[in-house]
Amino acid sequence: MPVFSGGRRIPAHPVRPSFRDPRFALLLVGQSAGWVCSWAASLVLWGFAAYHFGANPAGISLTALCWSGPPVVLTAFTGGLTDRFGPRTMLIIGYTCSAAASLGMSVSGSLTSLDIMALACGAARSLCSPASSALPTRIVESDDLLAANSLLGVTASIGQVAGPLAASVLMATAGFRIAFTADAIMYLVGALVLIPLPVLPLPEEPRNAGATATRRPVYGLSWFRTAMVGAVAVAREPGLRAIALARMGVIFTSGAFLVIEPLYTRHVLHQPSSQFARFEAATGIGAVVTGLLLPVIRRRVPGIRSPMWLLTAGAVSCGLAAALSTGTPWVLVAYLGAFVWGVCDTVFYAVAATTLQRLAPTGKLGRVSGVISTAESTTQSLSMPVAGALVAVVGLQPGALLLAAVAVAAGAVCLLGVAGNPTTRSRSVRTAEYERATR
Repeated sequence: MPVFSGGRRIPAHPVRPSFRDPRFALLLVGQSAGWVCSWAASLVLWGFAAYHFGANPAGISLTALCWSGPPVVLTAFTGGLTDRFGPRTMLIIGYTCSAAASLGMSVSGSLTSLDIMALACGAARSLCSPASSALPTRIVESDDLLAANSLLGVTASIGQVAGPLAASVLMATAGFRIAFTADAIMYLVGALVLIPLPVLPLPEEPRNAGATATRRPVYGLSWFRTAMVGAVAVAREPGLRAIALARMGVIFTSGAFLVIEPLYTRHVLHQPSSQFARFEAATGIGAVVTGLLLPVIRRRVPGIRSPMWLLTAGAVSCGLAAALSTGTPWVLVAYLGAFVWGVCDTVFYAVAATTLQRLAPTGKLGRVSGVISTAESTTQSLSMPVAGALVAVVGLQPGALLLAAVAVAAGAVCLLGVAGNPTTRSRSVRTAEYERATR
């Protein structure tokens, strides 16, 4: 937090993306808790609806929609709140509201009241997504963004692995209501560790920065106009368009493979369902190991930034790893593909987040992140029925290869779209020169 001495404002001391900085270490703990809660709460929610209230498939589908729908609809609008109040404030509010909603689900007396609480929790989570994307730019220096994004990406992988495990243990040993209460406590832990974080001032745009320079953000906009501000910013900046396209391609392939992988494990490898879970664990291990090593590699090779060619390579590699993991009849090769997929996925998202944070217009990062997040969520929702239809038409392995090719094609188009555009290159050069001049 800023300190005042003799009427003079002393800038906040930036956080270092290292376990040696206790503030960042606590942030990693809090973000991990948030991701674990998100995964665990979704599984506990569906189990509660099915086993406690006896919901039929249609009822469970409605409950799942109440949980997952609000972030898809609201994230494009809540990004404006992040730009206005700051990412730390919005994360604290989002986690606190999520905790309240979890407690509400724990005392639900009917399926209808459970669905209402699921809607509330989904709305609270929509506050967190743009804020999480914008937070690193307000707590670390520009040169540390890649390291910060890489380590924060590890928390998402931890949640994906530990969340379902925590849910299963809590449901088996303590029951559904206690599981919701435990989720609420962990959400509050995530909110508390954010309080001591410093908040750096928004960076100023260099003068004469060209067409991408922006005026000071204007607030009090309508919900629709708030979303349009982010959409227009993405449409005007080729680099942001490339990031959105690449992320949509990778998330499409990832979502589609949620349908492909269980079928592949059963019909091609002839393995039980537990084998599919082990493949997911291999992907998680690859993601965690890479997230921990990437900051070390970044320090040893200072020239690594977050160029578009690396973003393209990450997207293409995700597609190739997906093809490797489902294009073989050998279990060991499938394990290798799953592990490599985790590696490539972590590098891609760390680079994509860093590039987004550097290219987004000053004061609009929350709205830009919200629009891209909405596009991702919509793409992922569409990918699963598309995958099922494609497999029914062309077969399992040919369909898997076609779906993996989506990420490869998105990466290639991303590079072609930016490589010949002088605006993006000149903006990157101006930004780098300004950062060096103001250190």
